[in-house]
Amino acid sequence: MYNLSKEINKTKKGSRRRGNKEGTIYQRKNGDWCGHVTICRSDTGKPLRKTLYGKTRQEVASKVALLSSEVFATDYTNISESAIREFGVLFENWLITFKAPTIKSQTLERYRNFAKNHFIPAFGEMNIKDINLIRFQRFFNEKTHGGYAVQTIKHMKQALGQFYKYAVKQKLVNCNPIEDVKIRDNGRHAEQMALTLQQREIIFRALEQDILLKPILLIFTFTGLRPQELIALRWKNISLEAHTISVTAASNREITYDDNGKVIGRREIIGTTKIAGSIRKFPVSDIVIECLREWYEYQEEQEQKTGIQFTESERFVFSSQKGTMRTYPGLRSLLRRFLKRIGLDNEGISLYTFRHTFATMLPERRENPKIVSTLMGHSKVLTTLSIYSHIISDAVYEDTTKTLDTIYTETMQK
Repeated sequence: MYNLSKEINKTKKGSRRRGNKEGTIYQRKNGDWCGHVTICRSDTGKPLRKTLYGKTRQEVASKVALLSSEVFATDYTNISESAIREFGVLFENWLITFKAPTIKSQTLERYRNFAKNHFIPAFGEMNIKDINLIRFQRFFNEKTHGGYAVQTIKHMKQALGQFYKYAVKQKLVNCNPIEDVKIRDNGRHAEQMALTLQQREIIFRALEQDILLKPILLIFTFTGLRPQELIALRWKNISLEAHTISVTAASNREITYDDNGKVIGRREIIGTTKIAGSIRKFPVSDIVIECLREWYEYQEEQEQKTGIQFTESERFVFSSQKGTMRTYPGLRSLLRRFLKRIGLDNEGISLYTFRHTFATMLPERRENPKIVSTLMGHSKVLTTLSIYSHIISDAVYEDTTKTLDTIYTETMQK
């Protein structure tokens, strides 16, 4: 017979090993503890899990053991209706069973991180019918005051909105409360994620001594490519004579899960671009072409030393030393080590910072938004404007007023 008190007592010894029927228990970044128990199975056979929280590992282990004993005794047949209607259980089931087949694995991982770090701690054990508009509005207000970027908060709202559309169709709730949630502008936008002029100067000077990162980071900065697009770039996509780059693919992280939704594998593959509009061909500046020529010549030298044909048309432009595709985590590690060497490792700079820098430099110089949108691979100009339109400085508006004065003067002279 299953001995509940024995399993609970096991946690008092401070061991980090799981006891029998203890389930999955881990410590969160905020110091609290969290545990999962599979309580029943959906109509499709997928296991539904309940998440439990506590201040100590012992507290969570006790909760997990109690619930596990109930599940163990009833063989998934006598779990209360209220447990099955908990937000955490329903959201997990929707995400793995219904949403996962329709989205990329990277998007799925982002949704899972939202659930793990934000949704479940806030609403996990609540009955879905008890979470109303006021609770959600307060939740998003807290995220706004907490300093999260507006775009991140909007992505959270999008994920919850999709889940509640499903919940309405399944008659789990009568309406979608997310539709009326208002996202307040906390002032944290793309320009705060872009390099400052001082940071650019430090980085550009340091790049002169880094043969690999110089072309990579300057191409990011002066083309606006996504990191995944640069990783998938092949020499056949580059025309040094015509000064053009063609974006036709992107690296994607393929993540596999077990039936409980646990990650069991990750690998980088070449797939489609983020959206159809991301497939594009565009002219690039002389600085980009110069960097690519230098890199091409360096790769030719490496061919003589290694025998690997780095400059073949099908080869990745920034392949590894073995001629294989680089990975996003690998590229990120290169950047982190570089930033640490030059003293910028604590300033929140990431691979995407250089894309944001590209997007903020052009509007400041009054570049046509349509051109910026096309270069960045956005499907709509409105996407670019909604993210970056607020960065236009007072100097730009002053130039606009001068332009209007000039138009009036020229008209009167005629």
